[in-house]
Amino acid sequence: MTGIDMGGGKLCLATVIDLFSHLLLGSAMGHDAELVVASLNMAVATRSGDVRGVIMRTGRGSEYCSRKFQRA
Repeated sequence: MTGIDMGGGKLCLATVIDLFSHLLLGSAMGHDAELVVASLNMAVATRSGDVRGVIMRTGRGSEYCSRKFQRA
């Protein structure tokens, strides 16, 4: 997750990148755990729901430990 300074505060960008092809599979911007769930859901949709063999590497942010992300 990357923090982007927006003058009045920080906006977070979460991305899901395929490490083999380096293609961006999903992304979302926001301020809470919803953004990591949204980026994950976009990545799953990009792969047409086929997540066989996928390894998810995440940062250490609390968003990735949230119940919302764990359920996704």
